Amino acid sequence: MSNDPTRPHQHADRPMLLASGSKAGGSAKTSVLLATTSLALLAGSRVGIIDADATGTSAISHRIQHRDVPVIPLVESTPVSALLDQFAGCDLILFDVGANELTSPRTFKPLVNLVNLIRKRDGNAAMLVSQIPNKANIVDDMTGAVDALGDLLDIHIVQQNVDGTGAFDDLPPKLAMLPRHEVPHLTPTVLNISLGRGRIPADLIRYGSRGYERLRGAWAAHLLHVATSGDFARWLGLDAALPLLEQTARAAPSQPLPRSVPAHRLTDEVVDCWDEFVHSLASIRSATNDRDLLAAAKRFQASDAHYETLLA
Repeated sequence: MSNDPTRPHQHADRPMLLASGSKAGGSAKTSVLLATTSLALLAGSRVGIIDADATGTSAISHRIQHRDVPVIPLVESTPVSALLDQFAGCDLILFDVGANELTSPRTFKPLVNLVNLIRKRDGNAAMLVSQIPNKANIVDDMTGAVDALGDLLDIHIVQQNVDGTGAFDDLPPKLAMLPRHEVPHLTPTVLNISLGRGRIPADLIRYGSRGYERLRGAWAAHLLHVATSGDFARWLGLDAALPLLEQTARAAPSQPLPRSVPAHRLTDEVVDCWDEFVHSLASIRSATNDRDLLAAAKRFQASDAHYETLLA
């Protein structure tokens, strides 16, 4: 590891630059960088982001405004070496690419130059290519990204189950042989509680919010799944985040949360009541005698009434 303070830390065994690349819009590229940012902070690593997304308010610079995470827009006039020097001291640099931007000259050229410069500084670079269910031409898009950058970057596939169906297209041999990570479906209400101005999931997990331990646990369980799928956190040198995630995830709800309830209404009491509601409904369906059926029905009615009262 170099001790030169003017450039990023060197890690011979893991990427220093991680790009999230895909031509397809809506493939959750930015979401996986949000998760990676949280894993880095929870691991005690220093992380910075290059925002190469030209699509406006969906760009990561509009979603992360955090004192510990520098986010620098990609400007064509900025020399790549100067851009890299702005991240001196970072353990990991994330490169967020917008839809249809990956192979445009505006993005492709500085990305290639960044990779070459990092390699000269004895660093490594990698790219995440996203796959989502039920997305037309997504495999062709993934193949195009691999063809364009596969000789330059260590490429991993991230299968993001954004709609909860798990209906991923089969991958051709060229893609099937690549390392793969899974990102499970995340209930929108859980997602929304952590996206207040300047807040990211790492803050919720580290500091919590009074009365929202169950949602905190839900986020921890989600990040834990991401971190452990295909050794994602270990590959990035972020496995120091795992103990806190494992401890916090114990409070996660055992049932999927309701979609129709805003995140700020899903207090621990509401989530506990929802758990009881779902469990009692399952007990009604599985009851094999009248006594069990009656007991489950009473629990269902009580939890249903309490749930409605809490949300009234």
